[in-house]
Parts: sequence; C-alpha cells; structure tokens
Amino acid sequence: MSEVDIVVGNRVLRGASGGNLGEILAKNGVIALPCGGRGLCGLCRVIVKKGSTSPPSKYERVLGYTGPVRLACQTRVLSDVEVELFPGLAKPVKIDTIIVNPRRVEPVVTKVGPGLFRVLDRVVELSPNLQRAVLVDLGTTKIAYQVVDLGGDVLAEDSVFTPLQDYGADIITRLTKALEDRRYMDDMTMRLRGLVSEIADKHNAGLVLLAGNSVMESIFFGLKLDSLAEYPYRPPTSDLILDNIGGKLVLGFPMLHGYLGGDAYADLVASLELRLETPYLLIDIGTNTEIFLVKEDVVYGTSTPSGPAFETGVSRGSTIVQGGVYEARIDRLENGKPVFRYKYLVSTSGILGPALVSIVADLRRHGLVDEHGKFTSGYATIAGGLKVFYIDPSKDLYISQLDVRNVQKAVAAVKSGIRILMREAGVSSSDLRHVVVAGNFGAALDLEDAMAIGLVPNVDRERVLAVGNLVLPGLRVAFLDSRYLVDFRRVAERIAFVDLPKVEDYMNVWIDSLRLSPL
Repeated sequence: MSEVDIVVGNRVLRGASGGNLGEILAKNGVIALPCGGRGLCGLCRVIVKKGSTSPPSKYERVLGYTGPVRLACQTRVLSDVEVELFPGLAKPVKIDTIIVNPRRVEPVVTKVGPGLFRVLDRVVELSPNLQRAVLVDLGTTKIAYQVVDLGGDVLAEDSVFTPLQDYGADIITRLTKALEDRRYMDDMTMRLRGLVSEIADKHNAGLVLLAGNSVMESIFFGLKLDSLAEYPYRPPTSDLILDNIGGKLVLGFPMLHGYLGGDAYADLVASLELRLETPYLLIDIGTNTEIFLVKEDVVYGTSTPSGPAFETGVSRGSTIVQGGVYEARIDRLENGKPVFRYKYLVSTSGILGPALVSIVADLRRHGLVDEHGKFTSGYATIAGGLKVFYIDPSKDLYISQLDVRNVQKAVAAVKSGIRILMREAGVSSSDLRHVVVAGNFGAALDLEDAMAIGLVPNVDRERVLAVGNLVLPGLRVAFLDSRYLVDFRRVAERIAFVDLPKVEDYMNVWIDSLRLSPL
C-alpha cells in the first residue's frame, strides 16, 4: 500500500493511502479521539486545505461537516493532504488507560447442541448460527455498545445518541413523562427496544447483555416506575432480567438499590476485576452520581442526586448533544477582572459541565470567589442586579452568582455522599489507595480542578484513575464469568447500602460540604 504525506503546521506525517486521518494524527500526538473515533464528540475537527479525502460520513453530514471542515476520525486520506487543526482543538485530552482482562471462567452462553445453548443456568433454543453477542450500555444521552464473539473478543464498538431526546435530557424528566401517560412510557420502551434490536440485527447477534441506570433499564423492559418516583426509591426489581426481542435473548443487569442501577453494578464488577489495592473509591459523576467504597470484605454504596448543575441547570449550561465550551481557564486579570481563554465543541452558546467545574475552581484560585461561593471582586453587574463573570462578553457567555450556588449544591451532594461513606467505612482520604473516576463526565474533568473544590478526594494525582466508561468492561467481565450474574446476590450481600436521607446528620454534612474547598 502506498504512503501519503499529511502536512499539519510545520510537521509532515506519513500514513497509508486510504488510512484514517484521525488515527494518524492521534498516533503522532497531534489530537485526541475522546469518543474513540466514532464521530460523536466533534473534538477532532480539522480544516482540509489541500488534497483528496473520502466523502463525508453520515455523522459528518448530520453535524454539517461536509468540507472544508471535517471530522478527522471519519476521514480517509486518498492523496497527500494539508490540514489545519480547528481553532482550540490542539490539546489532547488525558485519560488514564486501564485494561480489564476478564477471565473466561463460566461464560454466559455456550453451545450444547444444534440450535441449543446454555445461557446462565438454563438451556434455551436460539438461532443455530448464533456466534455473536452485543453488550449495551444504555446511557441517558448515548447508547454505547460492543459486539463480541462467544469467546469474548471485541469485534466492533460504537455508540449512538438515545432516541429519547424529545422526552427530556435527564432521567427525572423521562420518569415524570412515563408516569404522566402510559402511552409515553410505551413509546419510549418501543424506541429503545427497536434500536437495540436493530443493532443486534446489524451485527447478526442473537444475545444482548444490557445495563443502564434504574430509570433507563426499567423503561427498556417496560417495568413499573412508581417505586422510583417516591421515597425510599426502590427499583421495580433487583433480579437479573430475561427478555426476548424478535428472537434475540436479552439479559438485563440487576438493579441493585434505588438509583444504583445495572450500570452501577457493571462499574463495580469491572473495578473488582481490576484487583486494585483496597480501600478504593469508585465514583461515577453525573446528574445522578453513584459511589462505592470498596474494602477487603465489604463494599459501601450509595447514590446521590447531583442535580442538573453539571449540564443544563445553570444560566448558560449545555450538554454534549448541543455542544458548548468544554474547557475554560483564566488567562489573566485586566483591571482586576478575569479574562478567559476557552475551547468549544460545535457552539459557544453554553458551558459544558467539566468546563463549569474548572471555571469555579479557577475563580477560587484567583480569590475572585471565596470558599462560601460568594463573588468578592472582578465581577460585572448586569440587568436586575445579577452578578456575573463573563467568559466571553461578545457572546453574552457568563457564569452568575446563582450558577455558582447551583454548582455548590451539586458538589455538596457528591462530597457529602463520599464523606458519609468514608465515615461509615472508617476510612479517611489519606487511607484511599485509589480513587477511580468512571464515566464520560469524569473522563472530561480536569482532576486538579475537581479536587480543588472537593468534587473528588484530594489525594496524590498518581492514585486517581479517570477511566471513562466502565460499564462495557463490566458487561464483558460478566459475559465471560457468568457467576457475576447467576450469583450476583453473593456480590450484593457484600454491599452495605447507605440511604443518605436516613443518615441522622446528613443535612449538617451536606451544608458543610457546600464550601468550595478540598475534601
């Protein structure tokens, strides 16, 4: 295969003709591929100035990148090319690399005869051609999946946006809609099942192993949601769920407790397979945050509603679907006022959660906001007497005093949950051997900023692992070691669930956790 030159600034890279531009640039440390090169995050945009490339992919057409701006991960180089990095996208994102190598002990599915398969502890009749399974992370915003063979080797991996966006961007809105009218619930169930069935059909898979938060998983299986809508917030079932969609067997990960759903169990399973030195903290930060503190003989677990402050719950908040500022930093002070530099995805109309955390942490560092969240200097006052710090005044992009209060509440929800789990376990921050930050939000965080305001325990950076999605690795572990499903109650029995509202001094801990200070 012939080689071509890729000119980027003052560098000339070599790559195979027909090679993926994103992979070539990432391999040479020019850009990062935060979504794994699946065309979903938009953080690998380049301007193709010269040369021949492949036609725009379906993802690029949807996002409007049809030339000269392209997504590098979706572009193949067909000749010598000259490309320019899209403004603000030159710095790679640092994500800690972990490898989960599950052991093939008792796989979920084994063939026992023509068309007969042992699935867990029962023999079922499936397609005699069954050679593949799909592992599905049923996320609130995105649905990520892997296609594996019966030996657990990954054959394909991708993600798509949820088909439920018109029912709200968060699980509480969808829960409310589902309870409002059964027809809404049925429609959401039909959409999710149809999408997963389509994915399985596309890859000729006869088995689906699926995990999601308690609301998403319950909607997928059409389960009653009433118990999740009122205290003490119980999932409709805590058992392994078996179902059938168009002849395909679907296994749903058990929902552990309240809003510790199947995805939280998958996170835990993956972390256990890492065999980390204990005690360690596992935290998946989002609108609902799941927290586990793992000791040698017991696991403490809780979930806490962080609220929408990390997404749309601030004046200029945004989500990854809409795009927005994903990184922001105070560049300098002019006449005592902060001047920010920032990077954005698709649009500058809003601020994404990770950038919001960095903005608040930086305002604290510069003494412009005190530990109680009060604006002290350098702010502007706009109509109605609202105090704001402008990120970009030309685009009316700002963070207000009320926004910082909402960030404080979100941080306090997470921080108080961590503090109470550590207290229950008799563990301090200095005792933690590792802090595992899971999920896409955690992977996008600047961990130094998160530690500065107490969103993540203040430990040596070497002990903090930002690992991204752990749900898919957890599903794969269970696929190859079905004991995590057949005997999941044995794992669940190790978990001491802590209901935060039942903790006597919870409100006192929460109020104290409002301080923007290290944990």
